Amino acid sequence: MKQTLLTIATLLIMSSCGTKTTTEKCEKGCNKEHCEHTLESHQECEADCQKECCSESKEKPFGIGDTNPALEVKLKDISGREMHIEEIGKKTGALLIFSCNTCPFVVGNGDKSEGWENRYNDIQQLADKLDIGFALINSNEAKRENVDSFEEMVKHAKEMNYKEITYLLDEKHKVADLLNALTTPHVFLFDNQNKLVYTGAIDDNVDKKSEVKEHWLSNAMNALAEGTEITMEKTKNIGCSIKRVKK
Repeated sequence: MKQTLLTIATLLIMSSCGTKTTTEKCEKGCNKEHCEHTLESHQECEADCQKECCSESKEKPFGIGDTNPALEVKLKDISGREMHIEEIGKKTGALLIFSCNTCPFVVGNGDKSEGWENRYNDIQQLADKLDIGFALINSNEAKRENVDSFEEMVKHAKEMNYKEITYLLDEKHKVADLLNALTTPHVFLFDNQNKLVYTGAIDDNVDKKSEVKEHWLSNAMNALAEGTEITMEKTKNIGCSIKRVKK
């Protein structure tokens, strides 16, 4: 009788989350690409990972060459202005980076790491030069009552001297869900037809800007503007997981 109950339970899990092989493969890949570099506990990350894995296995994930599905979503900027994602784009394309106010991969970690945030103004300057629209997006809905509230976003942008950078609040992480954004930061670069041409990390060194060897994002932006091939279309996004609310 006990064996029969175990068998039924196993079948129910497999039916809700795909085959055992698919689930194991997805969990392994998720742990490797998403959980490995976060600062959260492994158990918490693994639980989130399995939930995302099950839902994502039902349909083709958003990827290179796909059209931005979030164009009609309207978000609020720290200036108070509300705008559709489509409005971010310029003549050459659009750049979205999922960010937040506290993740060490964004803001740094004392003497150990500078974080990627100290590159945001450089990215804005390059985007302006190449006629690429640029915006940061905060999708940490589960922290909206404290460190990632709209008020804290405004305060953080001012303290960190964001220069003319659009910083948007993604209510209920709608845009993050549509693009399958997982970490802060997580980069999405689109061409002027709203097709994804690069996704992943900003560069290869979160700790020191002066020691970067692989400028993945800026290389992709320059290639997009020049109309040449983007040789590295996808890199591993590294950071803290986006804090989604439980559904």
